[in-house]
Amino acid sequence: MACSRGSAGSDHADFCCDKRFSVVKNTDRLAELIERDAWLDLFASAPDHVRDSLGLASTTIADMGLLGCRAFPITELNRAMAVGAQSAPSADDLDAVASWLDEHAVSWALQIAPGAQTPVLDEYLARAAMSKAGSGWAKFVATDDLSPRAPSDGPANIEVLSGVGAEAFGRAVVEGFGLPAVCEAWFAALVDRPSWRCFGALVDGDVAGVGSMFVRDGAAWFGIEATRPAFRGRGIQRSIVAAQMSAASSAGATILTCETAQPADPADEGYSSYRNQERAGLLHRYVRPNFKRPA
Repeated sequence: MACSRGSAGSDHADFCCDKRFSVVKNTDRLAELIERDAWLDLFASAPDHVRDSLGLASTTIADMGLLGCRAFPITELNRAMAVGAQSAPSADDLDAVASWLDEHAVSWALQIAPGAQTPVLDEYLARAAMSKAGSGWAKFVATDDLSPRAPSDGPANIEVLSGVGAEAFGRAVVEGFGLPAVCEAWFAALVDRPSWRCFGALVDGDVAGVGSMFVRDGAAWFGIEATRPAFRGRGIQRSIVAAQMSAASSAGATILTCETAQPADPADEGYSSYRNQERAGLLHRYVRPNFKRPA
């Protein structure tokens, strides 16, 4: 079977690995691929001592991006990304993915692109006894008009950090997510890294919160959004999202995407990251399930 292939910036109208079973729309494909590329580059940025301390590993198999982190058994750091987004995986491909993740990851997940399910994938999920775990991830997308719906007029001044701001960026990520101190050097390495922009929300000269953006081939992904505990509840992240969207537009991006936890109950007032994307005017494009094996 012939499959159309291309980078995250390819302008194919649609991607189809097998028209009988699988159609990944172009927008969804680009959203999956830029996320894959951002996370692979994030892992590649880790200094050697951080990589060794956390047990970080990453690779690609048949266009799928694989992440492993032995120190933290969370889905963000242990998964197969963009499964079926760029090419339909074979049974051998999927077995190779599972073998690699079993060696390098903990409690890992298979993330299948929307519309990419094929009989081969269905058979593999059944054979591996994998099923949907949790409520999945919400994928948000903005296309063409990347102007934020309602930029926050909160107390923070948003700046793109560079050079001397790297240490403050890493420290804010660690404090915001409750990570060990060794992670400071990892996230600090993103500042001034090609394809990345790191944002800091300054309150009285102090970096109160941060976010990042990865841009490549006309597509932008943003994430690593964290607010230090002492500054929460002030609209810091809404201000950062607005700055990210404006920066993506200035960088020539025509699609912007991010992902966050999908509320099990849409009426749940929590899930601040989810609500911030809604308020910024991003489209809730789809919910992507996490397929896992039994514990």
